[in-house]
Amino acid sequence: MHKICNSILEIQKSDYQTLINDNPFMKYDFLAALESSGCATERTGWVPNHILNINESGKMDSFTPAYLKYHSFGEFVFDHVWVDFYNQIKFKYYPKLLIAIPFTPVRSMKILNSGNRIFKNNQIIKNIKHFLDENNISSAHFNFIQGDEINHLQKENFIPRVSQQYIWKNNNYSTFDDFLNTLTSRKRKMINKERKSIKSSGISIEWVDGKSISEEQIDIFYTFYLDTCNRKWGNAYLNIDFFENIISNMPDNIMLMLAKKDTSTIGASLHLKSKNTLYGRYWGANGYYKFLHYELCYYQAIEFAIKYNLDSIEAGAGGSHKISRGYSPVITHSAHYFQNQDIHKVIDDYLSKESKYVNKEVDILSKLSPFK
Repeated sequence: MHKICNSILEIQKSDYQTLINDNPFMKYDFLAALESSGCATERTGWVPNHILNINESGKMDSFTPAYLKYHSFGEFVFDHVWVDFYNQIKFKYYPKLLIAIPFTPVRSMKILNSGNRIFKNNQIIKNIKHFLDENNISSAHFNFIQGDEINHLQKENFIPRVSQQYIWKNNNYSTFDDFLNTLTSRKRKMINKERKSIKSSGISIEWVDGKSISEEQIDIFYTFYLDTCNRKWGNAYLNIDFFENIISNMPDNIMLMLAKKDTSTIGASLHLKSKNTLYGRYWGANGYYKFLHYELCYYQAIEFAIKYNLDSIEAGAGGSHKISRGYSPVITHSAHYFQNQDIHKVIDDYLSKESKYVNKEVDILSKLSPFK
């Protein structure tokens, strides 16, 4: 039996933890922090409609994070052209149903199942389509999916869409120099020059694990985060309550990197981590310092991943400059379903053409590899 839950806070954390998941952004505490802080709520245009499956014993054995959306901000899979299309033909696009982690372009399984039962994901997807029909919702969208979810979705007539991100992979490096030695001479010299510039400027970097982060450090980091948001996006989706919440409730998944000059903290980057992956998410500084962004967000992340034997680093959306720093372009997947089948066919054709362009772009970018 499926059930719609209007807040993850209605679910017992102990029940949620029976679901198989190693992604920190799909943790109960992360999703709960988004709601309890007011970041992902009806007021901000993110109305939780999480989809649960309840087994014969009355226990939840499947969870899918879902939100009715009244805009397209904070998603990182851009659908503005579809909004324009709907407007042109006088159809209603919003609200739509979004299956995703709010404000977070991270690959993950979006249908979590319990370990004591093999649940058919296809049934959950059929329930989503039924929800659209029952509530006259235009469409459903799964963003940044992983594993075999794309296959289940395509079987249910969801249209696949591809985009790209940049991922750093750990090829059993013992030290940062081991990593550097796999690069071409030109790229190796560039990175060494950038890192020496940071040191010669008197800037040092301190790693602070989640359990050791102080309130003062949270405040400083958040000030820097706001500055970055104001300069890049003009909108800070996450408030300080959210950051205080995740640092307090999931400290083992948090790493804060602080840049210091003299006795002052001048920049910071906040990362989340799982057993095998470091995620570079949020950063900022109190001014412009040449190469500081590369140091805090890329090189220090690589040093950390090597030291703790992590498999990869996911550095977030955008930025072909990451290629020069050892990050490779990879394809990411989303999937989309439109209630009106005539519209569905038009967008299917559009995405078929778009995917050829994206795949070609990734092929070209891959040839720019900094590796020998």
